[in-house]
Amino acid sequence: MPAHPQQPPPKVAPSLVAAPKARQLLWCDFPQDAQLPEFWKRRPVVILSHRNTLHGAVTVVPCSTQAQPGNKWAFPLQTTIDGRAAWAICDKPTTVAVSRLTPDKGGIARMPQNEFEDMLRMVLSWLPALPSVPAAPAPAPAPAT
Repeated sequence: MPAHPQQPPPKVAPSLVAAPKARQLLWCDFPQDAQLPEFWKRRPVVILSHRNTLHGAVTVVPCSTQAQPGNKWAFPLQTTIDGRAAWAICDKPTTVAVSRLTPDKGGIARMPQNEFEDMLRMVLSWLPALPSVPAAPAPAPAPAT
């Protein structure tokens, strides 16, 4: 069956004036053509990646402003975006174009380091653990002279 040619998506200029930084909370316009359980519509995100550019992609943890009772992967944020409570959904890290990001009305909020680290621990606990690495063998003794 021949493949159907597809047009690449458009390249959109970012609305941010600087590259996003880890720990920032921003609004993200997720695609409207998402398929459940993918995230869709505008929602808050926490910037996870740390080497970002203004015209590239960024890894984020999507958030929900709806309470998440019973979701063990939902991390309640102390830092708010536009004054709204939110929960980081730690089992759904994703990569989006920086052009999908917008600051909140009051500017760009940034999580305190300790709150970010607590959230990051939850994200990392969702990922598979690396196998333990065996200890390196001891170096051979030097030849006797």
